Amino acid sequence: MFLSYIIYFIAKAFSASYRYKYLGLENIANAQSQSKHKNYLLGIWHQNLLHGILAQVGNPHIVIVSKSKDADPVAFTCRKIGTIVVRGSSRNAQGVDKNGKEAKLEMIEKLKEGYPGAVTVDGPKGPAKKVKPGIVDMALKSETVIIPYLPIPESYWSFNSWDKFRLPKPFSRIVVLYGKPIVASSSENFESYQVELESSLNDLEEKAKEALVNWKNLSSKNWHQNK
Repeated sequence: MFLSYIIYFIAKAFSASYRYKYLGLENIANAQSQSKHKNYLLGIWHQNLLHGILAQVGNPHIVIVSKSKDADPVAFTCRKIGTIVVRGSSRNAQGVDKNGKEAKLEMIEKLKEGYPGAVTVDGPKGPAKKVKPGIVDMALKSETVIIPYLPIPESYWSFNSWDKFRLPKPFSRIVVLYGKPIVASSSENFESYQVELESSLNDLEEKAKEALVNWKNLSSKNWHQNK
């Protein structure tokens, strides 16, 4: 618990120094208008998880966090900033399911209740930047529209992990992009939705780099003003 508090206060201090600008906010309204429950499901790369969550402070989403002890500080920090956390992990090396199925079902039920959600589409163990089928399955079963979601910091530390996890440096500029909604309406096109999401996230990364160069010309509008 002590470590969880330390990580939370570090994340809080860092976040207070970050400067965010949000692009593609119209895609949130577009997704909500097409979702049965007037919500949406963000798809994000695992490496951008931390600042992706911090960029949504005050706008609670439901997320799945691993049930491992290593993930306890992440779950604690998420809850402290208002994120709704469901704990569950995929099967381990011994083939034991660690509440993964239950977590996924709970996520689907919360989406049906109208909560917006967020999923690390290549997590929890990779391969990096390859969209797994989980988000499409949840979108189909909850009738929720997917939004590609990419927050990119101007400067960051990159960890030597499978996803090259990013920790934005203090006072970093962060561009937060929302891609065009993806409506998953048929299980027959399951893989095509994965390909579409992966392609969109890759395209957004290039747009984010351009946006950071043109930071001064970007609108300062954020998701609060989009409501």
